[in-house]
Formats: sequence, structure tokens, C-alpha cells
Amino acid sequence: MGFEQLKLGMKVEIVLSDEEESPKLVSQFEGTCSDGTYYVSAPIYGGKIYPISVGNILDVYFVEKENFYKFKAKVLDRSRKSAISLLKIKALDEIKKIQRREFFRFECMISVNYRVVDSKKAVQDKDRSFKNTITKDLSGGGLCIKIEEKLNVGNIIECELFLNDSYKVVFLGKIVRITECEAGKGKYKYEAGVLFQKIDDKSREKIISYIFQEQRKLIKKI
Repeated sequence: MGFEQLKLGMKVEIVLSDEEESPKLVSQFEGTCSDGTYYVSAPIYGGKIYPISVGNILDVYFVEKENFYKFKAKVLDRSRKSAISLLKIKALDEIKKIQRREFFRFECMISVNYRVVDSKKAVQDKDRSFKNTITKDLSGGGLCIKIEEKLNVGNIIECELFLNDSYKVVFLGKIVRITECEAGKGKYKYEAGVLFQKIDDKSREKIISYIFQEQRKLIKKI
């Protein structure tokens, strides 16, 4: 994949290469310069613009057609345009396709319906009804849901995720982690980490866009 295929508004995840415990930060492409440099929005973390300095080295991750890509970049400048804080970056190497599933996890409580499907065929069980619950967090690679029953690692579940009143994301996910909730802390007994197994590009982009928009709402409250 070449840099000419990077699109305005494409959502990305940023990690500071030169910061030992850098969080995963959500950003997006905001423009291309004639000299081959790029503008990305300054990422938001914990409701605030994350402090990234000129000279910082970044690992930039993004999704295109269900493939995961990465390139390394250097921050050349900081600026502001139309109330959006921007970083000017320069790529330090070529875009590489990678095997990666852990995108930025946004803590949120969103309504989600789920039901276990045939793990071998990954087909819906029409006789099994959906159960409603909520998410603990959400990312471009999966989500964590709170559940009352104990499911098994490896189970395939069909989910209906309600991002807002007008859009429902339907996907198949694989349970990769089950942890017990602290006793006496609400009705949910377990948390299940779910990796997307079958989800279309539009739905994944909707999820990443939702995360980015919610982060922007948080910064406006400050």
C-alpha cells in the first residue's frame, strides 16, 4: 500500500515510539502537504489533548479493507486550524502490512445483544434468543462485554451493537478472554473479551468513527 491511498478523515491509532508506556491514541488524517508531509489531529486521551512534542517519533496504525497497516513518523510541528489541534508529521519508512488486532480501547457502556452460535460453522442459531447486556469498552478490533452467564473461551457469538439510535452494527465475534467481576459489584458476574471474527469494512469504520467522535465530545467539555 502506498501513501497516496491515505484518505482525508481516515481514522488511525498512534503510539509514541520513544515513550516506554505510551497509551494507544486515536487520531485521523487531516490533510497532505505538497512536500510529502501529513497533518493528523492531535489525539485525545482521558478527555484531554495528549501532550505530543515536536521531534517525537510515532508508530501510526490504521485499517484498510480489513487489513492492518503501520508506518513510523516524526512530529515536525504543532498547529491549530478551525478549532482543531493538528500535528504535522513526516513518514520515516514505508507502510507495512501487519498482523494486529489491539486497537485503542474506549471505555463506554453501550447496549449490545448477543447469542452463542455454532462454533464450527459460525452460523446463527435461529432458535436461540438474544440476550441484552452492555459493553465495558470498545475498539476497532473488538470489545469487552459484561455478562451474567459464564461463556467459554473460543465461543463464537453473534452480536448486535447499538452505537446510537439510528445505527446497529451486526458482527460475529470470538471470545478470547473471560474474567470474573468483583463479588458484590452489580448484577454482572463476568467480563468477556471479544475479538471481531466477521465484520464488514463499513461497520468497523463506523465503530472507529464513533470512538473518535465521543473522544472529541469529551474534549469540548473541558
